[in-house]
Amino acid sequence: MTMKNLKYLYLLFLTTLFISCEDFIDIQPQDRIGVDNYFRTATDIEKYVIKYYSSFPGHGIGSLPASEGASDNLILATPNLVLNGSRSPNTGSWTSQWSNIRSINILFDKLESVEDDVSLYSQFLGEAYFFRAWFYFNMVSTYGDVPYYASAIALGDEDQLLKPRDPRTYVVDQVLGDLDNAIKHLGLRSSNGNSRLNKETALAFKSRIALFEGSWQKYHAGSDFGTSGADPNKYFQIAVEASEELINGTAYTKGIYSTGNPEKDYYDLFGKDNMSSIDEVLFYRIANKDEGLGHNLQFSLIERPDSKAITWSLVSSFLGQDGNPYDYLALAANIKGNSFLSKIAEDVDPRLKSTIWIPGDVLISSTDQIFDKPFLDLGAEGRSQTGFQVKKFSNPDSEGASAGYGQNSETGRIYFRYAEVLLNYAEALYELNGSLAVPELNSIRERVGMPDFTVIPQSNYGSSLVDYGYTISDELYAIRNERRVELALEGFREDDYRRWAAHKLFQGKRPKGYPFEPSDFPNFSPDLDENGLIDFFQSEMTDGYGFKEDRDYLTSIPQDEITLNENLEQNPGW
Repeated sequence: MTMKNLKYLYLLFLTTLFISCEDFIDIQPQDRIGVDNYFRTATDIEKYVIKYYSSFPGHGIGSLPASEGASDNLILATPNLVLNGSRSPNTGSWTSQWSNIRSINILFDKLESVEDDVSLYSQFLGEAYFFRAWFYFNMVSTYGDVPYYASAIALGDEDQLLKPRDPRTYVVDQVLGDLDNAIKHLGLRSSNGNSRLNKETALAFKSRIALFEGSWQKYHAGSDFGTSGADPNKYFQIAVEASEELINGTAYTKGIYSTGNPEKDYYDLFGKDNMSSIDEVLFYRIANKDEGLGHNLQFSLIERPDSKAITWSLVSSFLGQDGNPYDYLALAANIKGNSFLSKIAEDVDPRLKSTIWIPGDVLISSTDQIFDKPFLDLGAEGRSQTGFQVKKFSNPDSEGASAGYGQNSETGRIYFRYAEVLLNYAEALYELNGSLAVPELNSIRERVGMPDFTVIPQSNYGSSLVDYGYTISDELYAIRNERRVELALEGFREDDYRRWAAHKLFQGKRPKGYPFEPSDFPNFSPDLDENGLIDFFQSEMTDGYGFKEDRDYLTSIPQDEITLNENLEQNPGW
């Protein structure tokens, strides 16, 4: 078969697959309503758009957003393929990744057919703009440059199907434009609630994307991953403006959750089933086991960690309760195991003991089950191999805590919260003009009773200092550290190191655990490093993570696409 015929069949397959998105449209007893006749009323728009809510991620690997396993915050049973530079090139096709974009574009193409006044479907139109932004940003984050389509591709339109990739900055600009339209059309959280998209969420997403792209272009400038002629400050400015609109706007519902209990408020925020009354939670997913929408979050956190374990690198980023760096390594020389966990819980930022289990913590309130020590010596499903066992998102008082396996947890899944916006703002503002958003950072710290934000010389961090691979100011280091602590395990860390071009955080290093105390586990002997820290990947990854900085910041374009579309160029290093 000639390449020309192969391409023809490929085009036919693509358009047939894309058109199958229209199968959503209701089928009458004998006849399907055609797409041209479907989009007539506001109800039609709502029914079409509502399906995209299922595309938001769930709780990820048992309990956490999956991306935390691809960062220096968390390890699983085996070294992460991205961090270790051991991914294989993608084969096959990427057509399934375009199906939602094709589907949402069908709606935009048919808007002129809607007979109802736009005021009747403004919310649903805003949701459509948000979802297209969501889908496209995921493509840019994964692949970088991608072809941009504002309309559904017509059957047999070879020019569109075989077009080259558009620069990522062009695509991001379209995404930000979609979010402007989403902000215009979506209702406020006060009317929509926070389990449906709202203006506050769109503003938060806009700040997230603009910060991502601004820092990507700044720190990848001059490399194969940067975009020629890109202006990082353009995006930092957009991030600042979106954040300031939400921060200063009086019509918006937002805040930092606090009941005045600095020891518990941060922890309690993430384990709630019903988050509808929490101003900080801008948008979240409701879980309901009776409707088949439960999950195993509490079971995973309380009974079966599934080899999810927090790293020394994350733990040692928490400051002492006095707001100064804490010498974890000096403590580990003399105090180990359970005693080490108890001591750091007493001495450091309360967010740490909200993130990792500490001996004496209540696991299940209804049965008075107590956490006595980390699950180090269990099998792979029951193990947490670093000694730093994930606590964040748990709720000992919830029904799911004692219900066991079987999709019995109903803990909400937060997608956007106000504290992230404040951190986006602080970072973007400093990157833009060197100003510090001290009041915003202080409002985050105030919840947990930490001292006001101050800039600490990096030389004071001692062994806890992390290496970004390049020089940054003390101010920016402090902002990044605050972000890591506050947003720990919420799915941000992978995107953060990627946009910062910060592979030196982990490249050539192995993730470590806590200082092991043999008397806590008389019949168990894990691998340890020279400081007595658990070194779980010691034999498997002798030289540390093998991240390839000239390749691994982006995913490879599937090889079939490169073969069939000569206008597509492969990503660097693949």
